Amino acid sequence: MTRVQACHKFFITRVQACHKFVMTRVQACHKFFITRVQACHKFVMTSVQACSKLTKASKSPWNELAASLPCKLIANYSKNRVRTQPGIELATYRLVARRRYHSASSTTRGEDRFR
Repeated sequence: MTRVQACHKFFITRVQACHKFVMTRVQACHKFFITRVQACHKFVMTSVQACSKLTKASKSPWNELAASLPCKLIANYSKNRVRTQPGIELATYRLVARRRYHSASSTTRGEDRFR
């Protein structure tokens, strides 16, 4: 066997080993990804089915849904902030209005932009 043939055989052996290593990692990564996708899909479908049952079972599904979510604390906190800090609802309104009418806000005077 010549040196060129020995070098070629050595190189091919290393390439095959590297390819096998990479393919093993790719397969493991693919399996991990597919498992996560399936788990996410199962979670979404369970949530959709629960929401569908809630909508069909109740005369007022939104009240039941609101009662089951932790958003009530946030809403109460916001109401209390409005009561204790007059003017906060105006700032919120301006922010919402500016987002809604973005093209009109670009023509406002400089001091109105920062309110």
